[in-house]
Amino acid sequence: MIEVPAVLCQPDETKSCGACCGMYNHRNMGVAETSAQLATRTAAFRRDADVHDPGSLTRFRAAWEVTADKHVGGLPNCPFLGWLDDRRVGCLVHPLQNGGVDGRDCGVYDRTTCEDYLCAAHAVLRPLEKWLVIAACSDSYTYGLVVTDPLFVRQLFEQTAAQNHVMPTAADVMAVPHAARRYMALKRDFAYRAPDGVLGQVHGGADLDTPRRVGPAEAIGAPVDRYETILRCLGTTVADVAELEHARGIVRAAVTEFADAVSAAACERALR
Repeated sequence: MIEVPAVLCQPDETKSCGACCGMYNHRNMGVAETSAQLATRTAAFRRDADVHDPGSLTRFRAAWEVTADKHVGGLPNCPFLGWLDDRRVGCLVHPLQNGGVDGRDCGVYDRTTCEDYLCAAHAVLRPLEKWLVIAACSDSYTYGLVVTDPLFVRQLFEQTAAQNHVMPTAADVMAVPHAARRYMALKRDFAYRAPDGVLGQVHGGADLDTPRRVGPAEAIGAPVDRYETILRCLGTTVADVAELEHARGIVRAAVTEFADAVSAAACERALR
């Protein structure tokens, strides 16, 4: 039986997800910029705010809430998202971080919304898919981008099945989680990610508008291949066919690394 956390937000002690709190909803939010912004805001919170003093939380929100230069204009960016330690992001006013004192009503969502909401990944991802994302993503920035894009995760399994002519089994996947790291890391550092490509399959817009992103081949009028869906999930933009082929090659190499490892694990298991 595959065991995964019921809640994916804080899956273990090495990483977490802050996507719902607006972690990626700001322009120029690469991994370095995101980490630096969170560090600066966390230090300011420790210095200027006190969860026992709602007035200080209100003032902190007014000073630190991001309201401009957002990918999705109508999606709130909570200023109480910060570093819980040197690896995990999370809510700085959550009662689990403050001896039971709850300051979430001072944030962009009230405590009931925060307590009850679970993103679509909880319902859409299968247990093995959840397990692989948790096992293969080693940092919070990458984990949040991957776990909130179930189609990107599922494509790895489907493309592996297409290459190996059989859907990977749980036993084989769980033998080689390291082989998926290159694929998952594409969400973090893909060379052809558009300025708003952090949003993956959609574009940002005013209010809560998130129009569907056109795949890169379709965008330049080139024939679509088997990796078009993954490239769309990566928010890919290319200038010409040469860039498209290079982008496809990067994705192909990452998928192949995982598929080959799964195949080798299956062969080894069959020989036992």
